Amino acid sequence: MKTTKTALVTGSTGGIGLEVSDILAANGWNLILLNRSKEKAEQQINKLIETFPDQTFFSYTADMMDLSEFGKVVREIGGQHPEILALYNIAGILTDKRLKSTQELEGHFAVNTVAPYLITQGLRKQLSAGASSSQRSVVVNISTSAINSVKKLDVSKLVDPDEIGGLMGAYAKSKLAITIAGEFLHKELLDENILIHSIDPGPTKTSMTGSGDGMPWIISLLRPILFKSPEAQAKKLVSAVDTGVSENASGIFISEGKRKDVPSIVLDKELQSQLKELLDSHIEKFI
Repeated sequence: MKTTKTALVTGSTGGIGLEVSDILAANGWNLILLNRSKEKAEQQINKLIETFPDQTFFSYTADMMDLSEFGKVVREIGGQHPEILALYNIAGILTDKRLKSTQELEGHFAVNTVAPYLITQGLRKQLSAGASSSQRSVVVNISTSAINSVKKLDVSKLVDPDEIGGLMGAYAKSKLAITIAGEFLHKELLDENILIHSIDPGPTKTSMTGSGDGMPWIISLLRPILFKSPEAQAKKLVSAVDTGVSENASGIFISEGKRKDVPSIVLDKELQSQLKELLDSHIEKFI
């Protein structure tokens, strides 16, 4: 039977994003998939259409390292899909190399922080319209336990940090930043019938964590033992989101399937204010 539930998933062609998409499709969701690779996205869409012929699937491509291109596609999605019930911001990068976006933002900050913030703000109207009297819409941002290693955050350095530092450096700070964004956004989103969750899936065997690029050597060594499959982590992630939605909870932090308190730095009001000003200044012209 056809459903009217529509979810948007970024980074859906591999790892956790691929598994989340499969789980949602199996649960009757229509999907909007947003990725960088057109070829991989087409392969995924074709498989989904073949497996679930009574549901609808849409594919869009954009490079999150280019906010102008990304913002254009977000506007296109918003114009073509007036009601969206869930947004899963899963796309991300981890590297120890210095990468810069087209707009001269440090790569981790551009992809892991600015892009999910931009698409959330750009689709607020559609997310609000997708909610109903019985179920609020939900935004899911991917966080990480690595944010616990960040004891101090200089917001002005997010755009162009002194060091990249791999997992415990710019990556952790970019994930902390999007977690902080979830904290200052959740009250205003709630007024629009939208929930927001920050979720740490836990150590996962993906191409991002398997390349060794940005991963401390000791963690790479223990990866076969400590890291779990994308399928297992995706199941916990979707289950945690479903639980949060059923409980009408917003602004929550979930780590490896369990609700936990956010690090105290996330609750710093001055830091929230500085970050909001920085993010808004970078997305204003693109949405």
